[in-house]
Amino acid sequence: MSNLEATFTDISDWHKNVHYSTGGSRSKYITLHPVTNEEYFFKGSKETPSREIRYPTEFWSEIVSSKIGQFLGFPMLDYNIAYDSKHKQKIGCLSKSMIFGAKNKLTEGISYLTGFNAQYNPEIDKKDYNFQFICNALKSFSLEDYIKNIVEIIIFDSIIGNSDRHQENWGVITTHKIFIEEKDIDEEVSKIKKRSLYRKIRRLARRFFSDENKEITRILSDPNYTLKFKTSHKFAPIYDSGCCLGREHTDEKVLKMLNDSQMIEAYIRKGESEIHWEGFFNKRKHFELIELLLEHYPAETKKFLARVKEKYNSESIKEIIENIDINVPKDLINFKLSETRKQLMYKLVTLRIEKLTRYL
Repeated sequence: MSNLEATFTDISDWHKNVHYSTGGSRSKYITLHPVTNEEYFFKGSKETPSREIRYPTEFWSEIVSSKIGQFLGFPMLDYNIAYDSKHKQKIGCLSKSMIFGAKNKLTEGISYLTGFNAQYNPEIDKKDYNFQFICNALKSFSLEDYIKNIVEIIIFDSIIGNSDRHQENWGVITTHKIFIEEKDIDEEVSKIKKRSLYRKIRRLARRFFSDENKEITRILSDPNYTLKFKTSHKFAPIYDSGCCLGREHTDEKVLKMLNDSQMIEAYIRKGESEIHWEGFFNKRKHFELIELLLEHYPAETKKFLARVKEKYNSESIKEIIENIDINVPKDLINFKLSETRKQLMYKLVTLRIEKLTRYL
């Protein structure tokens, strides 16, 4: 299970990319790998408007969820441990950017929802953020194949108890490829023209960056060349899953829950999904949503539940959680997860999985 141990990286001297901002309420920034220059995201835990750390162990929930999801076969964005001695929140989680320069682009769910219904306001129309709305929006962009990915995400959230799968916490990655076709012309002339052509390509790539679901062909002014753009899509790996595993509870509450099985059962039973279901004003409980999916999308839902059942092993889950902070240096021992919180995480995950697999 060493492949699922969270690595530790000191990013204190990595360059912060101050020209780009990130949304959300968690302390985070973009940083560049000193050798590869690749972008990474550093995230701490949620802060209050007055900049107080609200849930100090939230980043650990992100890391644990990432590793458990990978073990169970879910397509996860990998999160690991990072340390920044110069930052207010000195320790947090680190993930490699899903996008690479101008080659691809992440379009978050909110863009599809508002593109489908321009009147939709996520701050006001909370009850309208439902499974059917998401499906209809994806269909309108000819992305109905990704409905199964939404089902998969809901199942994953029911395992970890994630309560914050909002419109910016899922998305689609679009990759752009450019092809040049040229006629047989003088080689030297061709080289000169091609250099000019590539400058035009960069401008055109930005211009057509948002075009979806089709091959874009543009003939440039020179009749000897044809420039073709081709776009392809894939559903983004599961990311931003830190609002889970009891991260909102104090150490005292965690200890109390461990000594009271009824409290744990009630906590699991009351867990709600951020994704609503059409016809219900209030949010659905995680397992209510699973039951609705089994009724309306039985094939997809049973497929993912069967995979969870096949891969599930309680001892392996325990090992992942117990070793999640094994690579934290001794001088930073205060940042490690407490044994009681690890025990609670283990109980929550295993009880939820056992409840889920009973639906098969």
